[in-house]
This record gives sequence, structure tokens and C-alpha cells, in this order.
Amino acid sequence: MLPNGRYVQRNCCLFVACIWVLLTFGCSSGPMFWPPSPQAGAASAFDTSGDGVNDFYMFANEQGRITHIGYQRSPGDVEKINLDAVATSHARHVVIILDGYGFDTINDYYQAGGLRMFHPPSLVIAPYPAMTDLAMVDILGCIPCDGFEARYFSNRRNRIVGGSCAYLAGDNQPYNDCLDYRAPLLWDALGYVWPKHFFKRELKDALKSFEKSNRKEFLAYFVTSAGISTKEGRAGQIESLAQLEQFIHRLIYESRGLVKITLTADHGHGCTTCKRIPLEAFLKAKGWRDHTRLDGPRDVVYIRFGLETYVGLHTLSPHELAADLMELPGVDLASYADGDQVVVLASPRDGGGVSRATIARKDGRYSYTPQAGDPLKLLGVLADMQADADGFYDAEELLSATARHEYPAALERLWRAHFALARNVPDVIVSLHDQWYSGSTSFAGAVTMASTHGSLNYRNSATFIMSTIAPLAPVMRGRDIPENLGAITGRSFPPKR
Repeated sequence: MLPNGRYVQRNCCLFVACIWVLLTFGCSSGPMFWPPSPQAGAASAFDTSGDGVNDFYMFANEQGRITHIGYQRSPGDVEKINLDAVATSHARHVVIILDGYGFDTINDYYQAGGLRMFHPPSLVIAPYPAMTDLAMVDILGCIPCDGFEARYFSNRRNRIVGGSCAYLAGDNQPYNDCLDYRAPLLWDALGYVWPKHFFKRELKDALKSFEKSNRKEFLAYFVTSAGISTKEGRAGQIESLAQLEQFIHRLIYESRGLVKITLTADHGHGCTTCKRIPLEAFLKAKGWRDHTRLDGPRDVVYIRFGLETYVGLHTLSPHELAADLMELPGVDLASYADGDQVVVLASPRDGGGVSRATIARKDGRYSYTPQAGDPLKLLGVLADMQADADGFYDAEELLSATARHEYPAALERLWRAHFALARNVPDVIVSLHDQWYSGSTSFAGAVTMASTHGSLNYRNSATFIMSTIAPLAPVMRGRDIPENLGAITGRSFPPKR
């Protein structure tokens, strides 16, 4: 999620210089958007020329969705265009991917009357850990990442590789090749310090890029929305959605309705103020050696890069390490691979002890076998479902039954985390409670943490997708997005570059 704090500190002068240049020379003159004002018969009216007279209108149907736009040709004469009547084959398709906006935030904004040019949002469950690189690979159907983040432990080389320079080079971001607009990678760091300024810059730059492009499908990823979520929390997200909505109005206005728009995000956000978990001291007290390579059974490689509510740990003794972590306040779940199965442990709850279960996969179906307690709180859900003769459940039925569960689609997501998401996977993956995060100590001191992401729980995992083209399936995984967009556009997604 975040570049290493040492990089930020060592390059402070460079960052300040970049900011000065951008603020001095990089800001466009004149207003980009126009404030709406009430108008009889229209949901919104805009003065696009600045002469004090409304000349662009949006009209809603009985359900409150914007279905028509209008242009003032002369006093009392408004040319109306039916947006739904514009064939997708005759329009450009803009796909906007936000970084870190949860389903509930978007749905609340929509129910309050925002983003009504779209059909209602669908619930999307991100992969676990709920991290940008992993989620973007799913959304865009790219090859797997080398690691969960740009800094990771190479199993083959037995050492930590990557880091800030690799992040800024996009080494762990194979999806960048699919994008038509993505801010300069340096902005990924700056956007956490000045998120509101750089989000506005991204909107302006994305519009310029769209206007210069002749692509039928235009894909834009806004990275600085992550900084807004982290620094400003839910309130900042709502404010940025209003700015994004103005950007979308501009696209529709300038194209005279010849544009279809899909809006989605990579993962959710905890939206909870959190503090750094004291994992180093805990490991030392339990007799583990915090090291950069694995030479003995008590060595642990602890990856500290972004600030997230998950932890990736490498060890030759995953069973023992996961068991010890159950004693650390702030840890919710820990999992590790055991042969072709996944073992998941949950820390004591309500005065009970540690709970434990195994997850297995067969022909795309999943089983859940508790040995102690119910670590994923699934027994009540599974009691109402039908397993096959071997005790395996259909993945689609599990998704539907658990989409709004505390741990959505947990069996599939935990199995994929250990076997299918990246080339170099931690031996123990830890999901933290929202009040705690893990990561770089130096960067943690430079950023106010109003929210972050990464864990298995609903708020971190649940994001959204919505389109002006047609309603989408009400629930899906991030990796189902290409198929769903292909179905409503009649074109493959992502488009070939």
C-alpha cells in the first residue's frame, strides 16, 4: 500500500521540490467543474459557460436514476438526449478504478442521491490480503504478482528483495500495462501527505489523457484516493466522491452522452483509527529471531513495508509461529499451508480458547473442518447449505451465503492467499483487528492513520462496482469483473493493448 518510510525521509528534499514545481507550474487555470443549481423538471442544472445562465441539465426517472441530459439551445428550448438509448457499441467506455473504497460507503452515497447516472452498486469481494497489487491483478486478469507487496521475501533466494525503488519502478504492478491513465509513481507517496491536492490533480490529468486518447475502452486508476482514505477516513472519501462525480458530469457533458462509465475499486477500508502492533517485541519475548533470511527453525522474516491490517511472516516453523501469535493482542486470525490444505487459527474469544480449522479444495469446491471451536464463524452458515458426499461446498454458493458475513468468502480467499495469488507467499498470514496495523516504523510516524486495509474482515474486503450501461450481478469477486463487464459491453475486458 505505502512506500517505505525511509525512502520518504531520505528523499524529503526531492519531494518538497516536486511539490513546489507542481503547485507553481502544474495547476490549470480556470474552473474545471461547474456547481449545480436547482432547475424545475431537472435533477441537476449547470452553468457551464459561467454567464450565470444554466445551459446543461440532467433528468432523472421515477427511480431517481439519471437517464437523460439536456443542452440549452435557446431560451426555453432544451435538446434532450436519452442516455440509455445510446448503444454501447457507439460509445466510449471509461472504467475508473479507485484505491480503497468500501461497498457501504459507496452504497450510502448512492442511496443519499449521489452518482445517480449509474445503476445501483454491486458488492465485490476483494482477494485476501485486501491489497492493491493482488486486487488489481484479479480485476484486470493479469499474471500473478511476485509478492503481496513490492517488498517481499524471495523463497528461492532466501532473502528480502524489492522495496521503495522497486515500487517506484512498478516492478510488482503488472497491471500498469493495462491502464490508459495512472499517475506518476512518485505520486503514490506524495498522495499520502497531500491527498486532497493530488486527487484533484489526478482528476484533471485523467481528463486530459481521455481527451487525447482515441481508445474505445479507457481505463483509469486513481491511486491518491488511497491517501484520502488513510488520512481522512470516511469523511474524506465522501468529499472525494463529490469531486469524482463532477469529473463524471464533465465526461458526459463533453461527449454529449456518447460515453459509458463503470466505476469500481480494488478493496475496502477499515475506516477505524488504528495504532501499530508491537510485533517485534512480542517475537523477541517468545524466542523468535527477527531476521532477513531463514537459517534455523526460530528465524522469522517479518516484512514491513506498507501500513496494513495484515502481516506476512516467513518461517521454517509455521505451526509454532501461528500458535504463538494467538497470544498477541490485536491478532484476529493466523493461517498457514499444511500440504495442500490451509490451517486457520483464531485468537481466544469470549473467554474461550484458541480455535482451529482446516480448509481443503477439490474441483473448485471447498471444505471446512473445525478441530477446535469455529475460527471463521461459519458453522451456522454451513448448517443451511448442502455439501457433497465428501463434505465440499460449491464456491458460488459460499460466496452468496457469506458475502456480508464477518469474513466474506473466507474459504476460497484463504486458500487462494496461500496457493494462487503470488509467486512468493508468506508462510504465515495474519489478519489483524481494525484497531491495529503493521508496517514500516519510520513511515508510520509520518502518516496520520484514520484508516487502512488488508485484513480478512468485511470492511476491508467488501468493495463495489457500478456502471451506467446496465445493472451488474449483485455479488461477485474481484476476479469476476472481466466476465461481467464483457457481458454488458459485448467486448472483451480488459481490452488488448
